[in-house]
Amino acid sequence: MNKVTKNIIANYLGKLWGFVSIFIFVRFYIDILGVESYAIINFYTVILGLLVFADAGLTATLTRELARDISMQDKSNLVYTFERIYIFICLLVVSIIIISSNFIANNFLLSTTYTPSSVAYFIKLIGVGIAIQLFSTLYEGGLNGLQQQVLTNKIRIIWSLFRSGIVLIPIYYYPKLDVYFWWQIICNLVLLYIFRKALYQLLSSKELVFSLDLIKSTGKYALGMMAIAFISAINIQIDKLVTSKYFSMEDFGYYSIASTLAQLPSMVVMPIIIAIFPLLSQFVSQRNNGEVSRNFHKYSFLTSSIAAPLVFCIALYSVSIITLWTGRPEIALAINYVVKMLLIGGLFLCLQLTPFYLALANGFTRINLYSGIVGIIITVPLMIFSIQNYGMIGVTFPWIFINVTTFFVVGIFIVNKFLPKQVYNWLVWDVSIPVVVTLLVIFVVEFSFKALSNDYLFIFKSIIIGLISIILNLYINSKKYPNSLFLKFVSILKKVKGNSK
Repeated sequence: MNKVTKNIIANYLGKLWGFVSIFIFVRFYIDILGVESYAIINFYTVILGLLVFADAGLTATLTRELARDISMQDKSNLVYTFERIYIFICLLVVSIIIISSNFIANNFLLSTTYTPSSVAYFIKLIGVGIAIQLFSTLYEGGLNGLQQQVLTNKIRIIWSLFRSGIVLIPIYYYPKLDVYFWWQIICNLVLLYIFRKALYQLLSSKELVFSLDLIKSTGKYALGMMAIAFISAINIQIDKLVTSKYFSMEDFGYYSIASTLAQLPSMVVMPIIIAIFPLLSQFVSQRNNGEVSRNFHKYSFLTSSIAAPLVFCIALYSVSIITLWTGRPEIALAINYVVKMLLIGGLFLCLQLTPFYLALANGFTRINLYSGIVGIIITVPLMIFSIQNYGMIGVTFPWIFINVTTFFVVGIFIVNKFLPKQVYNWLVWDVSIPVVVTLLVIFVVEFSFKALSNDYLFIFKSIIIGLISIILNLYINSKKYPNSLFLKFVSILKKVKGNSK
């Protein structure tokens, strides 16, 4: 088993646990603390998402540079240099959040359970926890660049268990939000220490220096990544900001649940992207265009084959899934169509991830930046108009429009620029066929089980749809790309036939 495959499996185990923990623990948060408290907890994720740009692109740059063919001493000096810059950035983040906490409490999170001063206090704790968590991502990015995703996921799974699961013990006996947030701060401090120690153990033990030359050589890429992260964060989190402004805290909590479920497809495919980004960066630095092309098509297809069954199954069985998840049918009915609409945009987001990271591996950041700026200009006024006229379902209209447009315009441009004359193969074989095959499988499965009725039958049908669609897609892909097989179906079939004789 090669290192990329191990990294993908490790990333999947990490993401799988992340999803399982969300699926399991969110219900307990709602039962113990209430929907409004869960809305404030979810706001932690919103602020964290908005502040991913705060690292000035250092994490993405570090991942890329540590994956490239440069000396270990330069890699060590780069980590040491970025670390010093990061200290200032995280202190700035804490200061900004603390200063703006009263403004946020009075303008975005209007609670009937907590006073504005209490909400402001929670926001201050969120700021401290986020700054520490941001710092840990720098070291995690370095470990990923060194192809240590197995290690990072082991650490993250244990951290997530304590952060999301073990926290239920103190909040059960002391059901207060500040207890929850102090627990997050402690867990994030431990994560920071462990990631830092693990990274430095892999680097050169020679004397480390703060290098202005390394900053200059990587500065353009880092600034480009900062701008992309900033624009992307606004595009991804703007719906939560607007809903927290225009909706009641309870409705914001409902929307947070819908958004969390709709993010599952992108959560599941991101392990693939995280694993192949260093690999693409390495092949680009070696000018190995053949391997860049082969891996791009291979993992674009895999992303589509996994994302499509997830999106369609969640959309089809959303009421049953949400009811099972939250234990509250009224929530499922309230956000049913919101989830379905968010999933449409989420599918197109998943399908454009490989072109996006192909551009980053080539150091090309402008198109992603420009498309993000255009997205903000369109999204913000459209979202406000849609919410005021159509309520919660209106939040989804700009999300769908932006992701569909970006997929076709930006995705096609990037593929054509870095893989000339391969747009057709990408659109048809890597994207369209996996989607169409999945839809056909869904039709057959639904027709086959239409006479049966059971509250939990959707679980079995989802598994059948996922397995059959992935197997069929792998088989079709093996015919198109016989030299880049995930599974050697022809060999397997021959062995099966030979054994049966």
